[in-house]
Amino acid sequence: MSLPTLLPRRRLARGLAALALALSPIACGASGSPGAKGPPGAEGRAAAVEVRDADFSGSLYTIVRDGKPSPQRTGLLIGVVRRQLAHAAARFHAGQQERGIDSVLGALYLVRPGEGRAEMIDAVGERALSAAIERLSPRGDEGRVRALMELRAAALPSGSRARAEVDEHLAALERWMKDTRTGGPLEQLGMEQRASVARALIDSRPESVQRAAAATAAWIDRAIEFNIEYRQGGKRPEREEAVEAARALESGGASMAALFLRYGDAKGAIEQIDRTSARRVIPPGLYERLKAAATDDDAASWQALAGAFAHHDTQERDAETGIAQDLLDGAIWGTALEAYRRDPLSYDSATLLSQVMIRLGMSEATPLVVASALGDRPSPGALGSAQGLVLSALSVEASSDDFEAARRTYNAAAPLLVLADRAARGGAALDPSGARVRSLMASLELRAGNLAAALPLFRAATAAEPTVNGLTVLAMAERQAGEPQAALEDVRRALGAPDARTSPLEVIQAHLLAFELHRDAGTQDRAKESLDAALTAALDARQRARDPGAKARVERLLGRTLDGYGDEKGAVRAYERAFALVAAEPPQLGATMLDAVGRALVRRDLPAARRALKRGLDENVGEEDLVYGGLWVLLLERTLGAATDGTAGRALEGSVGRPSWTGKLASWANGRISDADLGKLAQSAAQRVEAQFYTAMARKAAGDASADERLRAVSKSPVIDLLEVHLAREMLAPELHLDVPRNASLP
Repeated sequence: MSLPTLLPRRRLARGLAALALALSPIACGASGSPGAKGPPGAEGRAAAVEVRDADFSGSLYTIVRDGKPSPQRTGLLIGVVRRQLAHAAARFHAGQQERGIDSVLGALYLVRPGEGRAEMIDAVGERALSAAIERLSPRGDEGRVRALMELRAAALPSGSRARAEVDEHLAALERWMKDTRTGGPLEQLGMEQRASVARALIDSRPESVQRAAAATAAWIDRAIEFNIEYRQGGKRPEREEAVEAARALESGGASMAALFLRYGDAKGAIEQIDRTSARRVIPPGLYERLKAAATDDDAASWQALAGAFAHHDTQERDAETGIAQDLLDGAIWGTALEAYRRDPLSYDSATLLSQVMIRLGMSEATPLVVASALGDRPSPGALGSAQGLVLSALSVEASSDDFEAARRTYNAAAPLLVLADRAARGGAALDPSGARVRSLMASLELRAGNLAAALPLFRAATAAEPTVNGLTVLAMAERQAGEPQAALEDVRRALGAPDARTSPLEVIQAHLLAFELHRDAGTQDRAKESLDAALTAALDARQRARDPGAKARVERLLGRTLDGYGDEKGAVRAYERAFALVAAEPPQLGATMLDAVGRALVRRDLPAARRALKRGLDENVGEEDLVYGGLWVLLLERTLGAATDGTAGRALEGSVGRPSWTGKLASWANGRISDADLGKLAQSAAQRVEAQFYTAMARKAAGDASADERLRAVSKSPVIDLLEVHLAREMLAPELHLDVPRNASLP
């Protein structure tokens, strides 16, 4: 459980899911031999370039910047696609399913007609495709599932048993698709259009695109006929037919354009639209922009076209009749890439392309894309915007704990950081600053358990931009590194930081950290000085806070401070006030509940722990928060040998059996997963620390004398944003008996 302060078609599903199970990697092996004529990726062989992770950012940048064909580029493209599919496979393995799918699409979107090669799909890539098939099949996404199956087939030797099995399942899928195409004529045409277009978005063969264009034209033709028949006859149509007609008339023209623009083919789009009924339904403004890109083929025309699709993406659309999101995404990618290639020095084009690459799991090249558009002397505004893009990319990777991708992205941002540092030395105020980029990367390194990498980043960030929060986090990291004196010096600097007067909550936290450092060092007088300062700051902040959220955070900090004195009744009252303040704010309510249950766990106060957890249950806090709260109450019951009252079980029951990490923790609590297996299931540094904490607590409840040493190891973990690390430290901390200052006016 992380502390909140450190980081910023239904009818098809069942049959497709069954086919996906039959096409699992167990049934179908992979090799590098080319497939038979036809499947995407089998357009010829070339000498592949091995692209390592260290080379990926620069190699990907080379591919997106220039699309001119050459044998050298083809070899590099093979290597980049392979490496991107390897990243997708790693994301699937880590349980990041949506990010894995996006990353597979990113790899395939790099391929234009005539560029597909069987060598692009190696054994690792085959696993990524298999995982994508497995995830897309239950959604009824038959077009993309079929294209991905064909890609897998292209990677298997002709005549092999594995290839025969895939071919058999493809034939079964084809038969099944025909058997399930029910409904009226227009509805059936609509289903065919969806499937063929979805397939063509990742199957780059010209015949696939033409098949999708023909299906789109037939669908629009029938919709126009349907509209005429309805107007003339007046008979009320079936709802499904009417919706399909409305979709074709409203978005058919844009869909035809988007299909070709996925591959940057404005001329092909115009030719197809002009000779079909799509011309009758395409919005005039879009047609004019498309015509300009086809005729002028310059940066300005492609920028206007890309901007039109990007703007449409931000608008609310009817889910039943609007252009499909996958088509829109494909058009934005294709047009943004063409705009950038026409003028790589255009910052607007570079920004839009970078944003799309982040969504497609290819953040690593975005710093190079925007840096090349800035020049040697960028304006502070442009440079700040570029830094913001890097922050956005790092945040996306942070959200899925993909620390390797974050490192690749951060390393690629080195030229940008040089420019930012130079601008800062010249007095320019950048928003965001280079210090914020370094600070975020440092936080990610801590979460990854890499204290040695985090410390220099934190030091550089706080030297350039000293803030109370930044220096306090640095102090926490120094403590974990075994440098308490350095940590105390960081706290001293934090309390004197420029933003200290406007950051009251962070000041309280800095004082509390100093208290803990002095307490753990055995200097009781200094510990009391810091605790008294925390109390004064908390009482002052309590008077100044205005909104309920800020007031609740102050009450929680006041509760921690009073616990330092041993004033348990005062601390409980503070948490009660915090609960009352955030009753209508679930995120704050969850954090308050966890703070209250956590302190009760440390102090072995089972009634208080149960009361806090019951409040969370009654107020429907998030499932993840309930799991951690339930775990702590359950462990406390076992430690005290108390019979359960069912509260912990209620908190855990909704997550037992789920594939998420909290689901695994809930299953462990219910005895379905052993201690050893829980450790094996932990995939990240944070999860491994959590597993160590909970298994150590279980040992402690069972009377194991080695449990405290296991908890001590948790308390020294570099993953300092985990509540479990804080709880372990507090459980092992020396007890102090301190008097509350007589002049303190406590609520």
